[in-house]
Amino acid sequence: MTLEQRSLELVNSARFFTLATQGADNLPWASTVNYVPLFNPLRLVWYSMRTAKHSRNIHHCAAVSGSLFRYDMQKTSPIGLDGAQFTGIVREIPEYECEHIHQSYYHLNFPDELERARWELPLHEFYGEGSRRFYALLINDWWLLDIDTWLKTKEDRRVSVPISQLLESIKEK
Repeated sequence: MTLEQRSLELVNSARFFTLATQGADNLPWASTVNYVPLFNPLRLVWYSMRTAKHSRNIHHCAAVSGSLFRYDMQKTSPIGLDGAQFTGIVREIPEYECEHIHQSYYHLNFPDELERARWELPLHEFYGEGSRRFYALLINDWWLLDIDTWLKTKEDRRVSVPISQLLESIKEK
């Protein structure tokens, strides 16, 4: 499996990532968020409470980093796991985009209609005086666990996957 294929497998299946932000107090903060991937351009979309520390931090500094990880990949990884780290810029989804993002998020996150109905929150909670906001993280840099090096040397390293290559492989699908 190529680095691009591994990346797409991870981004399409991990469901949660750890988001690292920094606030006005210059202290780092890590939060786990449930995301869906959107493509062209590649971005991760989630929602959080407006008052959450990471949401407040994003308003202070839109530059973030993150990681996602899966340990249940025995069929596709020679070591049974895979992971990625990334950097990017986050933006709050404005009201005029909320309806489209709301539909995409819930349809991708909960393909089953009954399950979706259980989890779906009303659109009005994501703009104006609503207590939640959707966020989109545009990925700038992406690194994968370097499985080949691990198998040879047991050194825990990362290998860079250029975003341009990753986007090309998405277009080919």
